[in-house]
Amino acid sequence: MIRALALLVVLALPAAAQETVSAILEPSQQVDIRTAVAGRIATLEVREGARVQGGEVLLSIDSAVQQARVDLARLAAEASGALQRAETALAQAVALKDRIARARQNGAAQAWEVIQSEQNVRLAEADLVVARESQARAGAQLDLERATLAEFSVTAPFAATVLAVTAETGETVDTQAVLMTLGRLDSLTATAFVPLDWLSGLSEGDRVAVTLDDGRDDSATLSFIDPRVDPASRTVRLKLELPNTDGALRVGTGLVLGRP
Repeated sequence: MIRALALLVVLALPAAAQETVSAILEPSQQVDIRTAVAGRIATLEVREGARVQGGEVLLSIDSAVQQARVDLARLAAEASGALQRAETALAQAVALKDRIARARQNGAAQAWEVIQSEQNVRLAEADLVVARESQARAGAQLDLERATLAEFSVTAPFAATVLAVTAETGETVDTQAVLMTLGRLDSLTATAFVPLDWLSGLSEGDRVAVTLDDGRDDSATLSFIDPRVDPASRTVRLKLELPNTDGALRVGTGLVLGRP
């Protein structure tokens, strides 16, 4: 369906027994937009034909549940009671160990009491480590939930024109559904297969004269010459670029290139 919106072009390139070759001109970049999360479409921010910038929001998926998960994760990440309790318990264990150690020096405490107080300090230290690890995990979970929430907004990957919108507000979609298609129309590309013996007159970066199907003359840039040869037809694939900043070239436009 998207290819049907591509700009059609006739590219005349020399062939062994012909003077012209047909090709199709398409947007220089084209992408089908899908969502990374399944759900109900809450908003559609653009219409067909709209020009969008990279990073611009195209649509959003209902994120009420995910927002609640973020709020819950934030509460867990900001909770500090367990950490404070572990820090206090460690301070108390250290203070008790020091008192018992002094008492032992004065003969007022048994050796086993010293050993037990030292063990209690180590246990309190371990509890503090566990509390810090738990808080770190809560922080990481908050980051994860926030990153997931960001996926509920679908943004444009590059500056482009909205070629098609196939979704509707309120529709429930999955991650496989194509919701819209974007394409760059300020620069168009055409692919043509030309005879191998024509490569001696062509180089990447060449500007080549072309004639549009309405008789107007224009020029295109030869952007790519495939290093591979098709063994059946003895042809080579070429790609041409035509500037279209003014949007003059439209779907169905034809183009012809003469023998170099």
